[in-house]
Amino acid sequence: MAYGITGDREEALDIAQTAFARAYERWDRVSRLDRPGAWLNRVAANEALSWRRRQQSRLTRLVPGSSHDAVPGPEETLHTINPALLELSREQRAVVVLRYYADLSVDEVAGILKKRPGTVRALTAQALARLRKRVHVEEDRNGDR
Repeated sequence: MAYGITGDREEALDIAQTAFARAYERWDRVSRLDRPGAWLNRVAANEALSWRRRQQSRLTRLVPGSSHDAVPGPEETLHTINPALLELSREQRAVVVLRYYADLSVDEVAGILKKRPGTVRALTAQALARLRKRVHVEEDRNGDR
């Protein structure tokens, strides 16, 4: 999930390690939760989103006028998950990764991204529409239709 958000394999590993370290530090509380794995996913997602914000901030300072959806680094390696994800906006990609890769509910994603559930549903619908459109274009190109 962290890799899907950051697009950087090494950073995703660091994020996962940080999330597990936080769980270990708070294990007396985390172990009593109904779903400790959901807590761990939330911590990892928050870390990954924070990393993306820091990267975007660095890019904006280095390249004035740069796009807010541009993320520096080895994001092109994200194609190993799904190349279509690269065509989504940063917010759409985060929603898709959290909803479908991390298997979180709309309310959980809304909490992590600090958005309303309706916004998460709208971003999900927009992302899925873009992904479906891409699949149809590829089918047309390949003659599979």
